[in-house]
Amino acid sequence: PESQAQAVIPETDGGDAGPVSAREEKEKKPVKSIIIGSPADGIAADLSTAPDEGFAGRMMGDGAVVEPVSATICAPADGEICFVFPTKHAVGFQTEEGVEMLLHIGIDTVGLNGEGFEVLKEEGKVKKVEPIMKVDIDFVKSHAPSLVSPVLCTALEDNQKIRLLREGEIRAGEDLFAIDIYE
Repeated sequence: PESQAQAVIPETDGGDAGPVSAREEKEKKPVKSIIIGSPADGIAADLSTAPDEGFAGRMMGDGAVVEPVSATICAPADGEICFVFPTKHAVGFQTEEGVEMLLHIGIDTVGLNGEGFEVLKEEGKVKKVEPIMKVDIDFVKSHAPSLVSPVLCTALEDNQKIRLLREGEIRAGEDLFAIDIYE
């Protein structure tokens, strides 16, 4: 009889298996990773260590910090310099893949009004590790609270997560962090 057969078929709500468990979520693999290099020789650390609440709290974006030990600041990836702040302390950058970034040299360096910074490339396409700026390390150290420099992704999508690849000593161009892209 037909009515008994229907009673055995489990009802579904369209195939949703319920919430994804934390373990399953953790095991999800990114479909792509974009690697961002260090913009300078220096000391790499997690962004949360930045001596500035706004950066440490990821209010302007996620990424990492590098405290430069040499004067040359380089492009962190193949891409394009979109703008250099008039005060020369920060550079807007976009990777080839379209990731918007901000390289902010030092903490509270906007008040230096460009002193201690020499821009080598104002705008246009650049290759990873191409020098884009020189910084007078001693001047900035003595006139700003910190030389710790946030390297930020300013417009990450919900499916993009930062994964720190290096802490401690790092050379310009070495892998600093990955932007993992999930489905």
